[in-house]
Amino acid sequence: MKGVPQGKNAKHAASAPVVGKVVTLQIYGKDKYGRILANVLLPDRTNVNHMLVGEGWCWWYRKYAPGDVELEELEIAARRAKRGLWADPHRVLPWEWRNWISNTSSLPSPPDQGQEA
Repeated sequence: MKGVPQGKNAKHAASAPVVGKVVTLQIYGKDKYGRILANVLLPDRTNVNHMLVGEGWCWWYRKYAPGDVELEELEIAARRAKRGLWADPHRVLPWEWRNWISNTSSLPSPPDQGQEA
């Protein structure tokens, strides 16, 4: 998301493993906007979703992957190790950022959430 703290680093982490590669999508649904929900697999079958959560570059969005024990464990490990987004003590949850942006006409400093999801 544009303007999110650590957003450029997270965008790079998400695009680097897939640029120029043929990937496989394991589609498991759609979100409320009709966007496809899927696991992204590299040619060697590495699950990019799991890799990014484990490296701390994305959040486990429980609503769309409820009960995914592997994602839960990967996120807990990333939090504890303060990897990626978890290294920022003033991190802002994506849904809080979107809410803040949509409710703010002028853009002062973002909310200091720092809370763990």
